[in-house]
Amino acid sequence: MSLSNHIFDDTPPDFFAVLTLRYGRHYIDALDKIEEIQRMRHGVGLTREELMSVCESVIQSKVEDLPDPSDQPDEENITPAAMLRYMLKCRWLEEPKRSDYQRVYYLDNRAEILLDCLRKMAYPENVTFTDKLHLVCSRLQDPDAFTQHPLSDLESCIDNLRYGLQELRSLQQGMARLTQRQLRSDSLKENLHVLYDDFSENIGQRCYKSLIDLDIPIRLPLVRDKLDEIKHSPAVVTQMEIELQKRRPELTDAEATERIARGIQEAVVMLESVEPQSEAVDRRAADFARRSFARFRYLQEVSSGRRSEVRSVFELINNRYADCRMANLPDDLDLPKLNIPSVGLLSGTDSLFIPRTSRQRGERTPLGDDFDHDADNNFAMDEMAENINSSLTTIRANNYYKTLKMPKKGLSSDKLKLTEEEDILDIVGLLLHGETADAEYLIHSPREDEKEPEVYENGDYDFDEFKIKPKSKAPTTK
Repeated sequence: MSLSNHIFDDTPPDFFAVLTLRYGRHYIDALDKIEEIQRMRHGVGLTREELMSVCESVIQSKVEDLPDPSDQPDEENITPAAMLRYMLKCRWLEEPKRSDYQRVYYLDNRAEILLDCLRKMAYPENVTFTDKLHLVCSRLQDPDAFTQHPLSDLESCIDNLRYGLQELRSLQQGMARLTQRQLRSDSLKENLHVLYDDFSENIGQRCYKSLIDLDIPIRLPLVRDKLDEIKHSPAVVTQMEIELQKRRPELTDAEATERIARGIQEAVVMLESVEPQSEAVDRRAADFARRSFARFRYLQEVSSGRRSEVRSVFELINNRYADCRMANLPDDLDLPKLNIPSVGLLSGTDSLFIPRTSRQRGERTPLGDDFDHDADNNFAMDEMAENINSSLTTIRANNYYKTLKMPKKGLSSDKLKLTEEEDILDIVGLLLHGETADAEYLIHSPREDEKEPEVYENGDYDFDEFKIKPKSKAPTTK
């Protein structure tokens, strides 16, 4: 079954519609608060009154964000009761039956998974590094691993590798977003805030430093050798297959073997992806540091230049109106004129964009009287033959010749088979290089004996009669 079939087999389609509703922001914030309250209560559900209070507080906090009712007139107006009904209908909330007839609601497990995904999208800079890759390296280097339960150890390594690679990609994206924020910073305060608070504290110390401490470039070759040893160990692979068939008795021996081989290969591929991903993180970190320093220097120079300009203006006013109060300053301060005498384009109007002009189609002119049809045809055929000769090499012709299973007496052209479009190109290459020194065969045509060759129809093509013979030193097969 496909992924969509597995999802919608038990999940209603309206479950995802909450995110795209006109009041989707209200539902997301309400569900976030519900999960927070449920988590603080250690899994205890919420009553109807508590849910209504949460929905009402969210609606009141988003009065300014309410959309125009005329946009979607068919949709129900937002109220705490309507929000609760829709969350129950879409199965974001569940109400289990109780013996004491109390109505208590719980957040569905699928809702918790999706909310966790939404939080990661909303706060990409809050990346966490949980040392999953360190667990993989330690497990594969442990001499006691893959002895008692090798299949469980392999599945644990695959899960940790998958999650570790996701963390590395999240780390890259977090650095990329912080780099863009750094480039948009307009003050030194914002620049230093992104550098020291967001990057250094959240990513540099908590994630990037932990990644560097793992010594991945040094450990990866050893881990790859260990995984390759496990892959080529019949005892370990057989034990994995036995363990898998105990879990899934319906699997045949061939299916179990295929799944184990696919799992080991998946671990190998993901392990080979760790080092390139780590190098990409290093490049992102270096790019962020370089751009942060460049932005800091730019803001420092621009702001210091503006301060000196403003200071010179105030010093001029102080010298000119030393004994005058601020309230009594004249409207015209008689400031010096601007240093720019005039304003205009640096390169004149030539630097502006010139619209493209559409060209008119010319008239067709007939060929002159000096046109030689036969000479031009011969020239075109010679040029075509030269192009084909350069594209269809002797190596290709010899390789095709080896696939013909050539008898000692040779092979006639009517025995050649055309099953694919590439076969016609192989036959053309065979004819082109039949007289070259590097060819492993000879081509004989009836025209060499001053006879007219017969024409054989082969598929959509017609072939003149010719014969392929092996050279004296070329190997032949009966």
